[in-house]
Amino acid sequence: MTEETLLELRNVTAAYDGRTVFENLSLTVGRGEFVLLHGNTGCGKSTVLRLLAGLERPAAGEIIVAGDRVDRFNEVQRRWLRRSMGLMVQEGLLLDDRSIHDNVMLPALAAEESFGEARSRALLALEKCGIAELATQLPRHLSAGQRQLVNLARAVVNRPVVILADEPVAHLDKSNARTLLDLLGAFVEAGVTVVAASHERIAPQGVPFREIPLSTRGGRV
Repeated sequence: MTEETLLELRNVTAAYDGRTVFENLSLTVGRGEFVLLHGNTGCGKSTVLRLLAGLERPAAGEIIVAGDRVDRFNEVQRRWLRRSMGLMVQEGLLLDDRSIHDNVMLPALAAEESFGEARSRALLALEKCGIAELATQLPRHLSAGQRQLVNLARAVVNRPVVILADEPVAHLDKSNARTLLDLLGAFVEAGVTVVAASHERIAPQGVPFREIPLSTRGGRV
């Protein structure tokens, strides 16, 4: 783990519809780390990622990203925060009426990049993920493994400092899962911080990683 803390939860409680997901959870993630949030369904793995991305607010506690109190951000600040992050959500939806290249461009366009820059970044992201040959394909023609690699390309198109990956290898066979994890590992080696949430114990080969087990009890990890 690097000494510089990039992401931090301090005594955070999360609750939805009157149900506590976890309480008094504290954790830190260092810059350039690969961290795996591991636990059973319902323990709050996805919630931690959404809190870090500013997609949810905690019921109590502090969310800190690069020294800033994200839990105090307004909506405009939260949108700017997410431009520095790559998000891989469960069942990431691709638009079937446009090519893979056009799908991967979308976050760059949302970040107000020019059309030409967005196209260039999207192609580079597809090349980094080893799927440039799929650029002209439509999503419905892709396998589950290919779709996840497209989701990763879309997550990194804005050159993020952090990748937040929710169940990145769910529904993938062993070979495709290994390909995806090794790509995440390659981004870590390039200095990107990766936080992955999974009910399985997963990790890239040859890259140091730290596992954080979660439970609804929360606590300090």
